[in-house]
Amino acid sequence: MNVLNHRALRAFMPVPPRYAVDLIDRRTGKPHRISDIPLRLITCEPYETVQELMRDRDPARWQTAVHRLDRKGAIQ
Repeated sequence: MNVLNHRALRAFMPVPPRYAVDLIDRRTGKPHRISDIPLRLITCEPYETVQELMRDRDPARWQTAVHRLDRKGAIQ
């Protein structure tokens, strides 16, 4: 398949929605940071990602925020 056929095929294929999932510290209201980088996961399955992030975490201390992304990756 050449490049033109690949681009034409992508134009007609439905793109599954993507979501940004953040882990938020309830005490500060700010995203959890690792090496001063906010933890944000990009996924097509936000509910499964939330379950994984919250596994073995205290819900009194942690919460998650889910944002839908547009085709360019910006939060809607």
